[in-house]
Amino acid sequence: MALSDIAPFRIAGNLYFVGTQKASSHLFVTSEGLMLLDTGYEDNYETILDSVALLGFDIKDLKIIIQSHGHYDHTDATAKLVALTGAKTYLAKEDVKYICGFTPDVYYTDGMTVRLGETEVLCLHTPGHTEGTYSFFFYVEENGRRWRCGMFGGAGTPQLLKQFMNKWNVPYVMRKHFLASIERLKQEHVDLFVGNHAGQNHTRENRELLIKNPVVNPFVDESGDTWLNFLNKLPGKLAARLEAESKEEFVTFAHRGASEYAPENTMLAFYTGIFMGANGIETDVRQTKDGVLVLHHDSTPARMCGEEHTKRIDEMTWAEVQALNATKNGLSDKIVSLEDFLLHFAHRDITFAIELKQKNIEREVAEVLRRFDMQKKTVVTSFHLDYLKRFKEAAPEFRTGWLVKKVDETVLTELAAAGCDQLCPPADLVTSEAVREWRAEGFDIRAWGVTRDTMKQVYDAGANGMTVNFPDVLLQYIKETCDENA
Repeated sequence: MALSDIAPFRIAGNLYFVGTQKASSHLFVTSEGLMLLDTGYEDNYETILDSVALLGFDIKDLKIIIQSHGHYDHTDATAKLVALTGAKTYLAKEDVKYICGFTPDVYYTDGMTVRLGETEVLCLHTPGHTEGTYSFFFYVEENGRRWRCGMFGGAGTPQLLKQFMNKWNVPYVMRKHFLASIERLKQEHVDLFVGNHAGQNHTRENRELLIKNPVVNPFVDESGDTWLNFLNKLPGKLAARLEAESKEEFVTFAHRGASEYAPENTMLAFYTGIFMGANGIETDVRQTKDGVLVLHHDSTPARMCGEEHTKRIDEMTWAEVQALNATKNGLSDKIVSLEDFLLHFAHRDITFAIELKQKNIEREVAEVLRRFDMQKKTVVTSFHLDYLKRFKEAAPEFRTGWLVKKVDETVLTELAAAGCDQLCPPADLVTSEAVREWRAEGFDIRAWGVTRDTMKQVYDAGANGMTVNFPDVLLQYIKETCDENA
């Protein structure tokens, strides 16, 4: 026997719980067979078989499996159940990337219904937890009472942190969609809240109460307050997680390397930044006349290599560029190619911000970054939104960020429309209130134009990172702040 740590039981009407504490699964018993809502981990297969049998039903009568989203703790037992019963499976097309062992028979559309016998389930697209999360609403009847049941198909917030989203290439805008889904679900009246996980609606505890007093069903709240109270807590949980993440995974980008101390965009500057402890490097990319991608900010080498060098980088050959020396503070080094830079740094566990300084180099930059497997650790940025759009067309798997000089509704709308994940405002615009607002729009926040004074403002406001010419100074401030709060 593989019985659950929560013994199977009838919640109300024809709705039964057949899952476990860590992976909820619910059963509808209808005149035309059985329908299952989520299957759970792979080892839930045996649990579901024994739970259904203990309740007096035959698993071979399973006709339909509806799944709230594609995460393994909701779908990994599906393949075995389909092999045993031939049940038809439903899932959102957007979530196919998460599943294994089966191909959905039906893809949801927003507002569709799934019917078996007298049970009809309304399926609403509520993205956020995943791109294809669906929530379910249906009725149960008992002792002359009819209750509307509701399940939020994906209420968890840890999956909206960067570690998970980067692993699965989930756009950060899913955070905004998550908040919008909550608002949509608040419009749905729910008498009986069905937990997507057992802890959400206190499945174990309410089962015990139901056994002690079957006359009063603890799962039912006809006022709808239980449902609304659950939903109302979720935005605060997400905000708290994202604020904690901004500190735990804050990125100190050495701006063109440690450019206050060494010639910018040179190996000397990059290594200096890394040795100071920076966990990110920001640099600029241009292309020479003969097609070599080089790291240089200005259109000409004059500022870094001498006033007489007024010829544009894109009019120079790589050999001409290599003949120059960039100098600062008595130090000198060569201009470096993007490929040589990546040979030295791509293997490091740091974050990269690659700024496009020239149009029509997007595909070439994407090809080089792909060759060094930089997709999970790079954000490609520019002040020119059209550059980012072209880059995204060429390499949709990369994250992009727009460097802006102001932030208003138009900027936020255009940023989202371009599929960008990062908003890069001037440091003096970054406040705690602004960060909360921009983050709720679904963006990471990285500041530029940072001074020693605004450095503190940006970090304290909860931004996700900033580019600084003096990473040592910022890192010392972070250490002192952390020590004070310890």
